[in-house]
Amino acid sequence: MFKRILIPVDAGVQDDMQKLLSSALELTQGWDCTCHVVTVIPDVGMPIVGSYMSKDFVDEARSAVATQLADAVASSGLVAEHKVLKGTVYDSVITYADQIDADLIIIGAHQPELRDYLLGSNAARVVRHSKRSVLVLRD
Repeated sequence: MFKRILIPVDAGVQDDMQKLLSSALELTQGWDCTCHVVTVIPDVGMPIVGSYMSKDFVDEARSAVATQLADAVASSGLVAEHKVLKGTVYDSVITYADQIDADLIIIGAHQPELRDYLLGSNAARVVRHSKRSVLVLRD
């Protein structure tokens, strides 16, 4: 069926991340597939934003998030490669899915708020713009 599955998570929301990883484990059991779990940290490279942060801020943040992500994947029981990406969430997810030639993206979604109707959530943008199959999991 699906051979390469991408699972983007928000490492900042532990409960949602664990639920998504548990659901992905349950869904993929019995599939002969490789899972890739990613989280995205925002790019603070803009001069006006980056000037307020130390030179090591991005590296330290990436290292801390990588440890957090590795721990979450390990505790979920899901066998997966994991990686921290940097940039805009939906764009980074779509680009990485193309890089690994993912067959499926499993993404979590929250209950839409008013701002999501105006701007769109990251999950909605991934669904709209990805060339890959996307499975959206809700609570």
